[in-house]
Amino acid sequence: MAGPITHEDRIRATRLAVPAAVLGGISAVWVHGGDVAWPDEPVEIVLPRDRRVRSREYLNVRGDELLPAEVMSSRFGRVTTPARTAFDVGRHDDPLRAVPLLDALVRATGLTRQQVEDVTSQHSGARLIRRLPEMLDLVDAGAESVRESQLRVILVEAGLPRPVTQHTVRTSDGLFVARVDLAWPELRVIVEYDGSHHDDPRQIARDRARLNALRAAGWTVLVVDRAQFARRDQMVAMIRRVLQSARR
Repeated sequence: MAGPITHEDRIRATRLAVPAAVLGGISAVWVHGGDVAWPDEPVEIVLPRDRRVRSREYLNVRGDELLPAEVMSSRFGRVTTPARTAFDVGRHDDPLRAVPLLDALVRATGLTRQQVEDVTSQHSGARLIRRLPEMLDLVDAGAESVRESQLRVILVEAGLPRPVTQHTVRTSDGLFVARVDLAWPELRVIVEYDGSHHDDPRQIARDRARLNALRAAGWTVLVVDRAQFARRDQMVAMIRRVLQSARR
């Protein structure tokens, strides 16, 4: 029996239907190794502006002109380079959409800000180009999931100090305790995001043991789940209070 349709399946189908297309946007991030595309995420392609191919279900078509140096080959056919991909996904009104894609792209490819700025210099009149520096300022390759990226962005945009990602906690004797999602080491405060995989009973037992070890090492640990994430104002207020208390 065939499994569920994946983003890769959709890319392969798109390649057959529109052979001249260049994969861009979130699909390019996925091709470059950023695991950020949900199975039902539409494939994004770039075509010359004069091509009459319309977007449809599971396919987003963007008309644009790509310079030769901004396109490369991959096992899925032509795709925008990491730098051009970052230039495209970073010009977005919503940092909760753009920054996780940039985080994943930088983490997977080692892309530098200078490489993105080199592309930017070739497209000074591009749409929403003024948004790009703000998005790049928020990038952190330490994020290991979309939700981790979004949580960090929410906290920073709320005016909280920028946390350290994937911080390693050790005991006073130097023994490893855990590597945590977000931390303020000088305040010994940790924030972790619990996704659906933490609902497994075996994972719950491991999480409790880990939480106890972190607390025993002298750290304050806050755990944000999906319900709390949906109540963002309350979540931010809670974390703000804990940081203020730790600072005092």
